[in-house]
Amino acid sequence: MSGPSTLDLQKHAAEYERQGYTVIRGLLTKPEAARFLSEVERCAALDSRKAALNCNGIGFTGEIFIHSLFVRSILTRQDVIDLVSAVAGGDLWISMDQAVTKHPGAGVFRWHQDNGYNQLQCEHFQLWIALTKTRQQNGALKLVPGSHKRGRLPHSFKGLGQMEVDEEVGGHVTVDADAGDVILFSSLMLHCTGPNNADSKRVAYVAEYMKLSDYAPSASPPFFIAAEGGFSHPHFVRSAPGALSVRNQLMYLRPRVAAAARSSARFIRDLIIQLMQIL
Repeated sequence: MSGPSTLDLQKHAAEYERQGYTVIRGLLTKPEAARFLSEVERCAALDSRKAALNCNGIGFTGEIFIHSLFVRSILTRQDVIDLVSAVAGGDLWISMDQAVTKHPGAGVFRWHQDNGYNQLQCEHFQLWIALTKTRQQNGALKLVPGSHKRGRLPHSFKGLGQMEVDEEVGGHVTVDADAGDVILFSSLMLHCTGPNNADSKRVAYVAEYMKLSDYAPSASPPFFIAAEGGFSHPHFVRSAPGALSVRNQLMYLRPRVAAAARSSARFIRDLIIQLMQIL
């Protein structure tokens, strides 16, 4: 069973363009959301990649779409593809996903853009799905309308696995959601979640859609193609989308050189310290 029989794609695309996000109520049915949650819980035991981020009452689970056929079927359902294609174009792949569980007593997750974490140079498209009831009291998603138009902003590491934007945030909205509600927002959108002061956990899931022409250097195979030409076409490939583009390689050349320089500087510093200790 699918969500709403028809989506006003023009309205959602206009909202996304204007404010950087759009809300779709009941895109997943309650049974679909419940099964999705059970898949997240099953996959949590399979993923050790994000264990280092688990702290302050917040738990992360990744690669759920890799391990769950059901989750892949939702992410590539034609109405979902229609929605994402309305703002991103019809050629799409999914570079990563994660479920975020805020247990009772969990703290805040600081204001950030997702590009601040993954260091991607291009905008990408976040499909956020509420898997439990989400309200101000238990850590609802907060967004800054229009902040996607500010471009990539500088971030600083704040400890406990968190980055925070270095610039003024501005006015924000809090989006309440029920299980099955969806928020499609820009990776350049400033967002955060508040603490969970309730007595039950809050679980949300997000999948990161990218244009097939765009490249994610940190992604690893297999790579999941979601749609081609606006039609659902789920399949895995071994070659990274966008990797053969000269434009993409040049785009990431400077960050790679800077990272290599930092690594070399650390090596030389450590070597000097060791030599001084010997002498």
